[in-house]
Amino acid sequence: MFDITSDKVYVKTFGGFDLYYQGELIYFSSSKAKELLAILVDWSGKEVTLSHLAEILQSFHLAWHRLKQTLKKYGIEKIVIKGRGTYAINKEAVVCDSYDMVRQVKGASNFFVGEYMPEYSWAEVTLSNLIRDYFDEGES
Repeated sequence: MFDITSDKVYVKTFGGFDLYYQGELIYFSSSKAKELLAILVDWSGKEVTLSHLAEILQSFHLAWHRLKQTLKKYGIEKIVIKGRGTYAINKEAVVCDSYDMVRQVKGASNFFVGEYMPEYSWAEVTLSNLIRDYFDEGES
């Protein structure tokens, strides 16, 4: 489903959150930086305000600094859009398993086994929506 030679970043949300670029796993220097990116992915391209992010992540500014460093190290800074007091994932620059499932890309639901970013409790809302949509799709 995903071309590992692609210039797009592959975002894995099913079974755990990870990022891959050109077939290589992206390593984060901070779990909070990784969680920050996971939140942006969860919001699916919608802008997330600084105040909302600060409510979830106690040390937002440090997490943002480390996330920027990591993305720059891999040359993939384009996947995050920073606005005036807002942040978003650039959906055009990534391929994401859950985005493909929602868009009903053929075969995408094969990777969904009932887990969506299980390491983050805030992701349970999206998980319940995915389960509902997955089973509704299966019934039609």
